[in-house]
Amino acid sequence: MKPGTILYLGMLLLLGSGFEVIRRLGTTLTAPRDIAGVWRLTLPSSTDPCPILEVRSPGEGDMQVEQSGRYLRLIFPDEHHTKFRAYFRDGAFQGSGLSSHPCARGTPVSLSGHLTEGRLDVVLTRAQQLPKAPTANLSFSAIRTPDKTLHPPTPTPSPAHGQN
Repeated sequence: MKPGTILYLGMLLLLGSGFEVIRRLGTTLTAPRDIAGVWRLTLPSSTDPCPILEVRSPGEGDMQVEQSGRYLRLIFPDEHHTKFRAYFRDGAFQGSGLSSHPCARGTPVSLSGHLTEGRLDVVLTRAQQLPKAPTANLSFSAIRTPDKTLHPPTPTPSPAHGQN
């Protein structure tokens, strides 16, 4: 056999072995649970002059969760459409962002929570702004709403539809 043929066959063997290793390792991986979509939450009223989320009136709102694998982006229904990035693993998530409220703009806010039977339990914690100021906390739960954008209703054709 010529050296070129041996080299060519060796490269094919190496390529095939590499694909087999990737295939075997790939079968052990699992995708995280899909939690992307709109979640209905109830925000409690706050007497804090500098709340973590500034809402016009306490009550229900829609939180948007965007997901790319294990990475999340949560968009809250407050006045500033506050956004946080988080990492999702084994039903729990944690992340951080910056406060968008004018009284604490740029202050770090941590986000943690977990998924329990179709419910997201979320805790937002803002660090102290002043040395003796208390840490601000906000806890709430959210329930997934049917996503109307994923499966739009199929229009029913009218009797005149399709006729010239």
